[in-house]
Amino acid sequence: MVVVDMPAVELPTGPRWWTFDDLLELPESDWRFEIVDGGLLMTPGPGLWHESVSDFLRARLRAALPPGLRILGPVTVDIDPTFLIPDLMVLPHDVVRRGGAKAMAAEALLVIEIVSPGSVSIDRILKPAKYAEAGIPHFWRVEFQPELSLTAYALPEGTSAYTEVGTWTAGQTAPIRAPFEVDIEIAELAPDR
Repeated sequence: MVVVDMPAVELPTGPRWWTFDDLLELPESDWRFEIVDGGLLMTPGPGLWHESVSDFLRARLRAALPPGLRILGPVTVDIDPTFLIPDLMVLPHDVVRRGGAKAMAAEALLVIEIVSPGSVSIDRILKPAKYAEAGIPHFWRVEFQPELSLTAYALPEGTSAYTEVGTWTAGQTAPIRAPFEVDIEIAELAPDR
């Protein structure tokens, strides 16, 4: 196990509710700061494998997106009083053109999380629950353990919990058909692994 020393970050002391404006005032850091129900969530920044997968997915999805959609990340999604930062998010181009520091949950078509050692429970449990509760119609999760995999979820109309569409591992192709069509060779997610 590799231990990485993360630089210290000075945070305000005392009990308080955190807001999005508070996040904007935090200094640049290697840490990732998010807000869950008004409380600050602080996790280590992503590692090399994580960023390699993110880079591959961004390129693959950019090529598959229909006109009018963009893939970005990490960008904050507003689920006030929760402000989460998915690794990747698909949004309408009009939302991106509007600018700003965050996207509203109702504007997101797909959010993607790439599980890191410091975010396992957050990416598997907390974030999908919050995204589904906010009505984001599609969620994908990429895992490295116990093996490389991609799991796609969809939010059935009138519900607040995702249903699994499928899980694919190395050697398989994920035939995604919604919210747009793309085939993803799972082994290509981390070809150097």
